[in-house]
Amino acid sequence: MELQLLTPEQWAKERKRLIDFAVRFGEKRLTVTAIHSLRRLPPELLSASDTVIAVARQGSRIVGLGYAAEAGEKSCIIVTHPEARGLGIGFAVMEAIMSRLGRLTCQVALDNVPSLTLFFRLGMKAVSMSTGPTGKPTLRFEWSKEEARQPIASSVPHK
Repeated sequence: MELQLLTPEQWAKERKRLIDFAVRFGEKRLTVTAIHSLRRLPPELLSASDTVIAVARQGSRIVGLGYAAEAGEKSCIIVTHPEARGLGIGFAVMEAIMSRLGRLTCQVALDNVPSLTLFFRLGMKAVSMSTGPTGKPTLRFEWSKEEARQPIASSVPHK
């Protein structure tokens, strides 16, 4: 698998193919707002420090796509091709995004068990719950490099 953080030029060139991938394999879990955010993304925003698109490929075939705008505050999506699920592609894509941004926020509907599992495995913290744009209960996940480096306090007292 090849993992790539897109440049503005690569996004301009592959925009239609990547949006089609997200719509086709997002299994109707991506909100209209998230798809519109991706469609309207001007290439120059990928030069910003808080917006990134990561693509996973096997040969010339796209097997994973991740997108975070404004470090996920505006939009955060992850899509893995159905035939490539369970191979760690979503994890690798999101890890690349997190590494590039240093912080990330994502909203996940409670009925989206694969994404919930992924974000917990990535070490993200569920910090609040709300009603999402589709009317479903939705968890807000947050992660930052600074918090991830802090040691976890032991609940066992030292003698």
